[in-house]
Amino acid sequence: MAKDLMPHLEDLNGRKALFVDGKPYIILGLQWDCDACYSPEDMDPFFEHAVKMGINTASLLLYWRQVEPVEGEYHFDMLDHHLEMARRYNLKLILIWFGSYKNACITYAPDYVRSNHQRFTKVKDKSGKLLTNNCCPNAAETHRRDERALIEVIKHIKEKDSKDHTVILFQMENEVGFFGSDRCYCDTCNAEYAGGNWEAEYGPRAAEAYTAQSIAEYCDSLAKTVKEIYPLPVYMNCWLSSPFQNQRGGFNYPSGSPVPAMLELYKQTQKHVDFITPDIYLMGYRDFHYLCKTYSRPDNPLYIPETNTGLDTRTEKNIFYALGEFAAIGYEPWTLNRCCPGFMTVPMVTTVDGRWSETAYDLHKSFKMIGDALYPIVMAQNTENLKFFVQEDCDVGALLSFGDVDVEVQYEHPKNAARGMVIRLGKDEFILAAGGAHVQFSRKGGERVSVAAVESGVFKDDQWVPRYQLASEGTPYDRISMYDCRVLRVVLGERIDRPGADIQVNEERNAFAAP
Repeated sequence: MAKDLMPHLEDLNGRKALFVDGKPYIILGLQWDCDACYSPEDMDPFFEHAVKMGINTASLLLYWRQVEPVEGEYHFDMLDHHLEMARRYNLKLILIWFGSYKNACITYAPDYVRSNHQRFTKVKDKSGKLLTNNCCPNAAETHRRDERALIEVIKHIKEKDSKDHTVILFQMENEVGFFGSDRCYCDTCNAEYAGGNWEAEYGPRAAEAYTAQSIAEYCDSLAKTVKEIYPLPVYMNCWLSSPFQNQRGGFNYPSGSPVPAMLELYKQTQKHVDFITPDIYLMGYRDFHYLCKTYSRPDNPLYIPETNTGLDTRTEKNIFYALGEFAAIGYEPWTLNRCCPGFMTVPMVTTVDGRWSETAYDLHKSFKMIGDALYPIVMAQNTENLKFFVQEDCDVGALLSFGDVDVEVQYEHPKNAARGMVIRLGKDEFILAAGGAHVQFSRKGGERVSVAAVESGVFKDDQWVPRYQLASEGTPYDRISMYDCRVLRVVLGERIDRPGADIQVNEERNAFAAP
């Protein structure tokens, strides 16, 4: 097992990057719905759609109750099927463990764990009421059985995948925490809490902080066990709190979740969970930026494992902020076969006839152009060689400065969703991954320069593979009109004193219409 081929985090351009098969990697992913991975019949029909949408990674679910339906009896048929399908479609795989915690409850644990409240301690609220669908974070027997199941899962992954490295990340639990109480008031938790100094350090959030540290320790112990068997990167995701200050952990959002106010405590506590990720379902522009900034730290690379897919949810735009401004290692809307928020609205891909929603088509455009320029993007993240633009309400364009070269972008998109990236490869060589905009170049001081050569193509790892030539030496082209979303390699020419010809990139007949 070559260590450099194992998925891992590595320093690149002053931040942590994800390396897969020995090369830097950005996750362009989609997750299957919560109950869509129980059988091949439920799961398989969506792979072809996912690949056409432009993903390189599938996030699939592992249910503790399916892996261990009877205590000590382990089944890996669906895990093997996950691996088979990912390889068939040339996708990498993220596995999500629905164990002791799934959306702040214990719904996906085996029945023998869920039904026995004496052996597998559940949360008690302040009045002594038992919250039977919530795992106490100090439940030693629950931890022991969760760990035992994980040992068998990770041993199986190591046996089946240590040569192919299909699995690149492992999510420990899902949206940890619980509702109905700020902390567990069982005898064990009461004694631990009384022995600390929680009120002095955390004030009105003392109980929540105690719960957060308890869950952080619980999950970090499990991550340690995983890594001792097979050193996959391990992360946790977060059901976020509302930005309003009067929200209460355990009542408005899960107590113990690594929300912004508890993130530092998590980072101080955990030694084996590699990073914490935000599930961003707040649709506001400023909310998205605040959360990206909060979870993008030198010790915590940004990865967005869940975000909106409903109508008008900006997911096709926000990916450019995540990758361009915050050097994210991945972006993954939830989900392929269901949408959120607005569960009753049209999913990205319908189960009846495979029809795509408008959101799916818009996301496909973003995924495709980012995927076709993945290598130069990941190599330029967190440097001055990468600039991006996103059209917001009332915007007309953007000026992107590379020091001695300026890139002027004028928006023209029928849905006001122009977006793209500009990556500088050399003195006069640039990559455009963009759509819905007119692009012109000038030298410092406003001296307009011609576009000497333009090729449409893709990157295969670090190699540029041209598909066709749009412009070459001899004609003083001035402007590139990217009506369709494409990846172009651009070489700048000489100074021009008058407007030149317009290069139009509009290959598809209905470039912005949903299929």
